[in-house]
Order: sequence, then C-alpha cells, then structure tokens
Amino acid sequence: MSRLLGSALIVWLLAACSGLPLNTVAPGIRVADVRIKSLGLFEQRLDVGVRINNPNDFDLKIEALDFRLEVNGRPFGQGLARVTTLIPALSSTVFRIETFLQSRDLIQQIKTLPSDTLQAGVPYRIVGRVKTDRSSRWLPFDYAGVYGGDDTSSQKKAIR
Repeated sequence: MSRLLGSALIVWLLAACSGLPLNTVAPGIRVADVRIKSLGLFEQRLDVGVRINNPNDFDLKIEALDFRLEVNGRPFGQGLARVTTLIPALSSTVFRIETFLQSRDLIQQIKTLPSDTLQAGVPYRIVGRVKTDRSSRWLPFDYAGVYGGDDTSSQKKAIR
C-alpha cells in the first residue's frame, strides 16, 4: 500500500513540476503560407506564416518557436523566433516568422521537384519545438502536409 502511495506521489510531483495540466494537448503547428522576402547569392529570406492551433480548453501563451522546414523530403529552411503572444482556448493564430534558406538547398529543390508536383501541391514537413509559459520545457512538434494544389485532395497528418 505504501509503495502505491509513493508511486502516486511521485507521479503527482512530476506533473506539478512540469507546469502543464495533466490533460494538456500540445499545440498543432503547420505552414499557412510562404512569401519571398529577399534573394541573395548564398542565402534567401522567406516570410513563413506558421499557424499555431491551441486545442486546449485554456489559453496558451507562446513564448518562442524553433523549426526546420522540409519540402519534398529535402531541407528547405530554418526559423527561430521569440513570439510572445496569447492564443485563446480552442482557437488558432498565424505567426509571421523570418526563415532562412541556403542557396544549395534551393538548387537541390529545383533539380529534384517534379513539375507535376506543383499542380498537385508540394509535400512539406515542419519539425521543431515550441516554448509556452506553462512549462519550463520545449514541446516538440512534427507535422507533414501538402502546400498549395487542390486543398480538397491534400493529405495532412501530425507525426507522433
């Protein structure tokens, strides 16, 4: 009996230390749009709209976001931003984040992306972590979807 009580106490303490309620669901993150900011010889700057979805029944303050973007299975860009903003419960918002793309990665994309992919939509994956005010830890995310093309046929899935 004391062993059971001890185990329950440890679980409770760990949950209390995490700062997140036990029923917390990590925010959903996906690419909303991409705009070109500037083109350079070695590096391109993109303005990526990242939609952050709060599926919880409480407000969530986002403090920072760090991500890597892949297109067609290849590296495409990286972004890091301190974006302190509040996302109300059961809602979403789009953050504009400056993202950097190396010229070598852009050249590889141009070489390997089939032209018919552009009509159907471009497969992408966004992988990273988000920092909230409710935890001292970063929360990981991994999402794959299709950008552009016919939205009714696009396949989107969260990767766990």
